[in-house]
Amino acid sequence: MRLTLDQFGDWIVDPIEIAIRLNMTELHLRFLMKLGLVTSRIEAGSGDDEGRSRVTIRTHQIAWQGVFDEAGDLLSERQL
Repeated sequence: MRLTLDQFGDWIVDPIEIAIRLNMTELHLRFLMKLGLVTSRIEAGSGDDEGRSRVTIRTHQIAWQGVFDEAGDLLSERQL
């Protein structure tokens, strides 16, 4: 799994990859997104984590968090 930058400089994550990690289908994830029931947050690392980003994605039932390096490669992940 990796993050990709779009033409506006925003990080993009493949929704199929996120759906798998949230234990649901991509269709269900997109449905929840359409209803506004999915939130995401990207935090830039500092100090020892400089160059890394922590991505947190939450639904009403489950949350996932991944740490990515500056190239967008997934370093670690966990369910919250």
